[in-house]
Amino acid sequence: MLDDFRPAPFFNGELISLIECFTFRLSGIQTKRDDFVYASTISALTERISAFADGVASPQFPKFAPTDARPEALARSQPFDATRIGLVAYRPLDHRYLYNHSAFLDRSRPDLQSAWGETNVGLYAMSSGTGAGPAVWCHGLLPDYHAFRGSYGGYAFPLFDRRAGHGPFNLKASVMEALGAAYGGAVAPEAVFDVILCLLSGRSYTTRFAEDLEDTFPHIPFPAARTLFDEAAALGAEIRAVETFARLPREDRKLARAETAPTGPLAPVEWKDGEIRLCADGSGRVSHLPANVWQFAVSGYRVLPRWLAAREKLAIGPTFIPELRDVAARIAELIDLFDAADSILQRTLDEPLSRAALGIVD
Repeated sequence: MLDDFRPAPFFNGELISLIECFTFRLSGIQTKRDDFVYASTISALTERISAFADGVASPQFPKFAPTDARPEALARSQPFDATRIGLVAYRPLDHRYLYNHSAFLDRSRPDLQSAWGETNVGLYAMSSGTGAGPAVWCHGLLPDYHAFRGSYGGYAFPLFDRRAGHGPFNLKASVMEALGAAYGGAVAPEAVFDVILCLLSGRSYTTRFAEDLEDTFPHIPFPAARTLFDEAAALGAEIRAVETFARLPREDRKLARAETAPTGPLAPVEWKDGEIRLCADGSGRVSHLPANVWQFAVSGYRVLPRWLAAREKLAIGPTFIPELRDVAARIAELIDLFDAADSILQRTLDEPLSRAALGIVD
């Protein structure tokens, strides 16, 4: 009964939801056997899947976990196909190689794969329980089901809809027209996408709307002023470029200095006084890792520690430390960008466009 007296979420229903902005949304790929169909390298995944197809059993490979939807016999009947291996957005700032075959994946999401096409970018968000940190993440690769926070699933909102007879953009025409009318001139779909990413990445967004985000998707407070819209679009484009690996991190944000060479496989890593050691014997010392970079999290998912944990026991090849440095630098830059986004968010919340101003009714 008390829920009847609870105000509607997000300024008593004045803000519009992600699902009101986009025509198409769908959960990411759900495998039910990540250890088997994902790997950090093409060679590791090739060896595992080809051995499985050949009927080779080895304790070094994880076992295929059958489900009613995908029994092991069905997967074993498929010949190995190297063209099925491709990079997927597994977690924030963590790409993995996936054996993308419907016999191996419980939910291959063919509609999402068609909508995504060869190239795309998309927001990924939770329908409830968003938690602290950014309220959305932008991926430049087809996303995994848990691509937001590593658990509890989520939904992809692609910028483009590549399906035949749809698109080219996935933003609703009515929203585009309403924003253009409010600002006195047309707005580009890419700009609207980037404004949403900017505002929902603002550092205080999930704090201010924490209770609302427990039950529903993030909502967008579009700014009333066109100048502020343009400022948010420019900053959102930078966030998008960093999160999707579209550009390198800024030179002044490069961190994680390698002090000693690693002499073994990656061991469990602990952070202390700005340093980590990659190997069990203490070798592979990496310095200049600030606490805020190490602790950076998306809804409880600590990005850098989890990136490292996923690669434990693997040989540390020549690309490992450069990749580690790249992830650390991206986190450092995103921390700065999210702070800048928060300034735009605060000014936007002083005068957001209302649902009525956008001509959008329930």
